[in-house]
Amino acid sequence: MGLVPDCTEDFGDFSMSCLTKLAAGLLLGAIALVVTFAHLTSRYGWRLYLEVFSHFQVQYWAIALILLGILFLLRRKWPVYAGLFLVVTLSLQILPWYWPPLRLFPTRHTADWHVLIANINTQNTSYDKVLSLVRAEDPDVAIFMEVDDTWQAQLDQLGDRLPYSSGRSNPYNLGLLVYSKQPLGNARVEFFGTERNASVIAQLAIAAQPVTLLATHPLPPAKPSFFQSRNQQLARISEYLATLENQIILAGDLNTTMWSPYYRRLAQRTGLHNAREGFGILPTWPTPGTYRRLPGWLTLLLSIPIDHCLLSQGLEAVNVYTGSHIDSDHRPLLVDIRARPAT
Repeated sequence: MGLVPDCTEDFGDFSMSCLTKLAAGLLLGAIALVVTFAHLTSRYGWRLYLEVFSHFQVQYWAIALILLGILFLLRRKWPVYAGLFLVVTLSLQILPWYWPPLRLFPTRHTADWHVLIANINTQNTSYDKVLSLVRAEDPDVAIFMEVDDTWQAQLDQLGDRLPYSSGRSNPYNLGLLVYSKQPLGNARVEFFGTERNASVIAQLAIAAQPVTLLATHPLPPAKPSFFQSRNQQLARISEYLATLENQIILAGDLNTTMWSPYYRRLAQRTGLHNAREGFGILPTWPTPGTYRRLPGWLTLLLSIPIDHCLLSQGLEAVNVYTGSHIDSDHRPLLVDIRARPAT
């Protein structure tokens, strides 16, 4: 069971067995190197084209499991050890999001707040699906991103359920609106170092505790200028939130995953925790069928969690789940929140 296959057979056996195993070993080794490089550079890569690798930890983990299974079948001792190391390393990026398993063993606490976070996409015209989702979920606060004037006119029909609103529409996927059952105190639009994509800040209360809600939607890092804008916006937001004494909810399409160095820096500076903890990865983008050039199964395999709800230590998630498909390229994220009892 060494690294190199036994090539003492005759030529026919060599061509049919030894050469095949050698080629498979080289191919699997190349895959292992790519996966390992992608994983290791994700936490140190501060450039756009390296940071992209950080978002696909689940996919790397799945590849590593398949690789380990193939290596085991080939009965190659040291490659199996290397595969085990790779699987364990990647598991440390994935499994903590499922522990403790709150989805399997939900708490019995009653939620004080129900929050809906939805990037609805200006090109999406399934207005009824979005409005029906909101009426079915009946959130206390609903945050919508990529809202243009047409979408705002549709969403304003929710005034009977969510009479208070703040934000700004925009025709270029940069609009953001917040709707609420309770008044949005001192609501205002901020830009946090950007010129186009608005954030909304408002004061509310959860179980009589004052809470600052910050809803935001940084630019997607599709090119270097957008990448820098997103990182600058997240940095400015973290600086602002670090000055607050209220409980905090930071929510929206952050256009980054939990494994990005920039997300980790935001979490460290603010002390916020992700509502997903204990409920799983819950990927939200992209959704099957929204990109015609890609088959639905491929978009599903490439899905990553970029819509988030981050909470300060005085708040906890009672339940987190993704909502029904609304024909956007994002799935809605639903979060039930309660205020922790004062100690």
